[in-house]
Amino acid sequence: MNKLIFTLSLLVICFACNSNPENNKYTIQGTVKNYGVKSIKLEKLTLKEVITIDSSAIDEAGNFKMEGVSENGFYRLTLDAQVFWIIFLEPTKYQVAIDMKAEEPLKVTGSADNDELQAAIKKINEQQQQIQTARYGLMMAQQYGGITQDSASKLMATINATGREMEATCLNNAKSAKNPLLAMFYITNTPMQNFAKENLEVIQRMEKEIPNSTYTKEFRAVYNEYEAQSKASAGVGTVNIGDMAPEIDLPSPDGANIKLSSLKGKVVLIDFWASWCGPCRVEMPNVVAAYNKYKGKGFAVYSVSLDKTKEAWVNSIKALNMPWPYHVSDLKFWQCEAALKYGVQGIPATFLLDKTGKVIETNLRGEALDKKLAELLP
Repeated sequence: MNKLIFTLSLLVICFACNSNPENNKYTIQGTVKNYGVKSIKLEKLTLKEVITIDSSAIDEAGNFKMEGVSENGFYRLTLDAQVFWIIFLEPTKYQVAIDMKAEEPLKVTGSADNDELQAAIKKINEQQQQIQTARYGLMMAQQYGGITQDSASKLMATINATGREMEATCLNNAKSAKNPLLAMFYITNTPMQNFAKENLEVIQRMEKEIPNSTYTKEFRAVYNEYEAQSKASAGVGTVNIGDMAPEIDLPSPDGANIKLSSLKGKVVLIDFWASWCGPCRVEMPNVVAAYNKYKGKGFAVYSVSLDKTKEAWVNSIKALNMPWPYHVSDLKFWQCEAALKYGVQGIPATFLLDKTGKVIETNLRGEALDKKLAELLP
């Protein structure tokens, strides 16, 4: 899973970027209305952390001003922990008007870079909202009943189609972005394990065009870490279609080990996941729906968590309404014994086994999983 620390909220906006070759300073001047705070902060967003760069008192009339020198990149204006706006900062002047009672609480001027980024962010937010709404509807319906299989299938189709559309949006914008930093923004909102080549292409472009940027150096370090992890995992073991599934014997939440081989005679989906994995949480309603539909026909799910703490693992099992009894983990994160044995390099990762324990498919999602199970368990 590969995401920037600045997770997109539904209230996202980017400031204009007008070059000013005679002045290397940024200036942010504006007003805040109808919100009871006394100061505003400017924070830099990196691939690993949030750093406070500047701050300003807000006077009685609501005015504030910040100016200084900082490298081009992604920042946010923060009123408090819940209210902030992501910006793209360059050495230019910004005029800001914040009114928390207005339909659009923040107004700024625009530029070509800003227009491009803001339009893409708006699109991504819309797609994320569609996925969240469909996921929540599916989870509530499964938890409290009252949903037909047709309705569940339509919700799953919405989740899968929107997820693919969101990835396509990010990939296309990463290729077309004129600013290499914007290209980085888009590509880091896709799973690196699925688009390693595209991530590397953006990094190489950044190294050519902005080699001294801290974003370039950080992104290269993140990619190198991923590549080393992938090679290490690949060197430990791989499991391919047609192989007999290697044994897994790990503890369940109550401490008792559950062997994968104890499920022989059933069609089994081995699902590698974790509470901290966003794509896993997006996909989980599909797995739950498949389990509820086919469990009476001999289908089982064997979930292997890559969590680091029992609390996070167990709480997520409950929160995601994962009703099957076969949950295991050694709480070793990416050093999970089973993940290394199966050569898992990214999650979610799944292996579908027939009744003899042979691997017949890998990484089936949503409709594809349902279709395969319908063939195996008519």
